Order: sequence, then structure tokens, then C-alpha cells
Amino acid sequence: MTIVKPDSLLTLPGAEAEAVMNKLSLAEQASVVLMAPWERRQEIIILSRNARALVEGMPVEELFWTIKAIGPQDAVHILSLAVAEQLQFMFDLDWWHKAELRPEKIVAWILLLFEAGEETVASWLQWLMTKDETLLPAILRPFILVYKRPDDMDIQEARDELPPFTLDDVYFLSFKKEALQPIWSRFITKILEMSPGLYRDVLETMLLEDATENLEKAFRWRRSRIGDHGIPDYYDALDIYAPLEGDQIREVKAIPLDRVGLDTLVPAFVPSLYLGDYPVLRTAIEGLLGTRAMERIVHEWVGAANKLLMADEVDLDDPGALRNCLFRVSALLNLGLEAATRTKNRSPREILGSSVIEDIIRFANAMTRRLASKAHGLLSSDQISSDLAYLPDSWEAVLRGLLKRRPMLWDSDTNGYRSFSNMAELSMAEDLVSNIGEWACLMAHILSPYNRWVQEIPWGSTNFGRPDEVTWPQILLTVLAQETLTGELKVYPVPEGKLSLLRRIWFLDRLTLTGEKEDPLSETVRLSGKALQSVNEQAGLTDTRLSEIIRESLTPLYEEWKDLPEDVEIDGRFVSALIVGL
Repeated sequence: MTIVKPDSLLTLPGAEAEAVMNKLSLAEQASVVLMAPWERRQEIIILSRNARALVEGMPVEELFWTIKAIGPQDAVHILSLAVAEQLQFMFDLDWWHKAELRPEKIVAWILLLFEAGEETVASWLQWLMTKDETLLPAILRPFILVYKRPDDMDIQEARDELPPFTLDDVYFLSFKKEALQPIWSRFITKILEMSPGLYRDVLETMLLEDATENLEKAFRWRRSRIGDHGIPDYYDALDIYAPLEGDQIREVKAIPLDRVGLDTLVPAFVPSLYLGDYPVLRTAIEGLLGTRAMERIVHEWVGAANKLLMADEVDLDDPGALRNCLFRVSALLNLGLEAATRTKNRSPREILGSSVIEDIIRFANAMTRRLASKAHGLLSSDQISSDLAYLPDSWEAVLRGLLKRRPMLWDSDTNGYRSFSNMAELSMAEDLVSNIGEWACLMAHILSPYNRWVQEIPWGSTNFGRPDEVTWPQILLTVLAQETLTGELKVYPVPEGKLSLLRRIWFLDRLTLTGEKEDPLSETVRLSGKALQSVNEQAGLTDTRLSEIIRESLTPLYEEWKDLPEDVEIDGRFVSALIVGL
């Protein structure tokens, strides 16, 4: 088999690329197309003299994603090559939201159909005539009102009393939006040209059948069609988030894991296989390439991806959202496999090769839900405000991710949310939730009553300006500074003129007194813990944990001041670690 990589093909001059493409068999051309990024596939398809066959042979999901990534307006050529069943699949995905039609999507696609050509429209209508008698009335109702001339009304009277648009002096149409009349009059005319019987049946249905009943029938047909392609509707797709019975991953009927031939390829229809770097999953896949189990895995993998697309209501107009959903499948499989290998004492290859793919994903979802439950419990304890005020930005971002409808991990590298993909990420987030919980216990007693201190501080005369700029570590450090300077535990700005004194006490005198070089904060941490002893008796933290929290608050201030000469007067405008009165 000749292997041509899409990126190599696309770098060749046009004529040379076309020659290389057409030396390949149709199956090889199809493989090149499916290996290419969605947004580059049209460029490869048009190189082939068998472009129509390539498009007609594409899996319908891949064709849909390809057109969405290119942009439907720029993919008219591909649309003109698609068969009616492929077109209907795209309409079934894009025209519906749950059990309701989306009129704006219907208009957009009908316009594109006409751009693709009259033959494309005719082919689709011909297909509908034998496959679904409910759809045309349902999609026309949002745009058109139908009136029928009574038998005892002459034509002139009808033209005076009924809407002006008619094609046969029997049915008169009123267009709900004047701006859309050109496209819908053209569409209705095309139906009549295609089949007067279809034209009559559509308009009679709109006149005589209840709109709700018509819509329900159309939805049932749509549900059946997408089900034939392995895509559930929204409500059935929610099954992917169903809990596992007893946290047990079901096993499939034994399928030999021995190789059946080194040339056996993983179908290119699993974008998840080449999106993302998930080491446990990749190891399992590499160990299964060429085995009989791989066909089942691919089939189930695609089904799981389809369920997530529908259940998460992914924006199908956003190729990035589509890719992220496929990343999510891979991430959850990686997490589920890693966790299952620990509990089952089996290799990732063995588990992937013998387990129900959706159950591996559910296994991963169960772990993220348990972690999310801890985050929700923290919020419901009333020790944290509902708007997550006073949490450091990194803590708030992680907590907000866990509080989402589908728990997500905050990725500081990309500055966005993504799915959990391994046990280390879960552990990190769980540790942070525990850390926030301990901080919450301590701060609940320091700040009690919770909001009085906010009202007492003249924020306009401080280095923060607004209370929503300050965080728990800064508040705690301010309390400790007040205790050091005044002997009172209170949240109130430290006077700017006292900063040099505070520095001398915390970081100069105590360091000289102890002679400690390895740990210059040890004495200040110890004395601060002693000052907070009565508060901590209520909070219930261990002495060790309290010391860690104090050190966590002190360290940023120490880092800000440690390199300043001892005789420099510290300006409060350049202090970010505690609240200063300017």
C-alpha cells in the first residue's frame, strides 16, 4: 500500500500534487483524505479525478465535521458532490436542538443547497419523497402560512382576499418574513417542478395536521435516522454519564488479542486516536494495533464520542469545540484506563481490549464526580461565599472547574479548562480542595462576622482599592501584622509608616536573634502560630498545618523585601502581600 501523508501532498505544486494523488487507488486516496486535518480536506479532494466518489464514500460524521471546519459557505463544492443521505445526516444534526427545530439553521442550509446547484436540491427532495413525508411540512411551518381557495370562490375573488403568492391558484402562501420570501418561493417552486403530488401533500399536511403532531413525527424519523449512524439524540446520549453499577467495568465477550496481520490499520475515522498525547491510552492502542479487538474498540469509541457530542450540546459550528470533545473522549479513556489498571492489576492493553469502552469513560466520570462532590460540599458549608470571593485566582479557577456541570480541570498553561486525563491531575485538584477547606475553617473564625471588616476598611486609601482584589493569604498576613504591631487580631490596613518596623521585627531582628540561615521564616512562623492558637482551637487544624498556612502567607512578603537594603524605607504602594493604609 502506498503511503502519502497529507501535509507532504499539500506542499507540492498543484499539478504535481494532482499527479501524485491520482496515482493512488481510490482506497488510498480516501485514507489520505481522512488523515488530513478537517479544514484541509477539500484541498485534497479536489485534486482527485474521483472527487465525487471520495465524498460519497466518506463516513457521514467525517463529512459533517469537514464541512463545519472549512465553513459551509466555503464547502459548497463538497456539498455538490454529496449524496442525499449524507446531506440529510447533516441536516438532522444541525437543524435540531433537542426536540425542537432551529429555523435559522434551516434557512442557512437551504440557501447553501441552492448554491450547490439545482441538481443537489432535486436529489435531496427526491430522496425525501420516499424516506420521510413529515420533514418538509415541519421545516416550512416556521416560515410559511398556507391558505386554500374554497371551491365556491372564483379566482379573482381569491386573488383579492387571499395572499398574493400562488403557483396554481389553489394554494395561496403568506411568508412570515418578507426578507425570506425569495428563497422560500424558489424552494416551493422547486417542489412543484419535482412532483405536483409532493407539492400538494406538503401543503395539505400544513393545512390539516396539527403542528405539534407533525413536529413529533418528524423528530421520531430524525431520531431513527441518526440512530442508524450510531448517534443518539440528546436524551439517550445522557447515558454516557450514567453511574456504573458497583463501579464495575463490564467485560465484553472474549476477543483474541493476537495480531491478525501487520497491515491491518486503525480506521482513520477515529480522530481521537491522533488528537492528544495520552500515554496510557496510546500504549494500550499501540499494543492492540492489528488485533481483532481493534474493530470493536473503534466502533465503541466512535459511539462514545457521538454520545459526548450530543450530551454536552457541543456547538457544531465551532470546529474547536468539536476537537475538544474528541480530546475529552481520549482524556477520559486515559484516566479510566490508568485508574482501572490500579484496581484490576491488569495492563492497559488487556483492559482496553476486553472492556466496554463507555464503561471506562463512566469509570473516569465517577472519579471526577466524587471530586466535584467535595467541591460542592465545600461551597455549601457557608465557609466560602457563593461568588468564591477572596480565593487566590488559581484556587478559584480550579474550584470553578470542579463546580461546572461537567467537572473540568483548569489548565494554567493554556489558560482554559479541559478534561481530567490522569490520576496525578485528580490528586492535585483533590489536594487543592482539601487545602481550601482547611483555609476556609481558619478564615471563618478570623473573619467572623464575615463581612463586617469589609465595611470598616477605607478601601480607597489602601493599596488594593476594592475588597474583591484581596485574597485569604493577604488577609491572614494583615491580621498577623496587626497582632505583631498592636497585639490585636484584626483585619485592618497596616499603616504605611509601620512597614519598615514590621520588616525589622519579622525578617531582620528575629533572623539575627535565631541565627537561622536555612529557614529565615521559622521564628516568625512559630510566634504567629502561637498568636493564632485560640483561633486554631476553633478551626481544628493541626499545629503543623497551621504553620504551613502561615508560611504560605509570609513567603511572598519575604520575597518582596529580602533584597532591599536595611536602611530603605518601604513604600506601601509596592507591597502586594498585605493590606496597607496609604
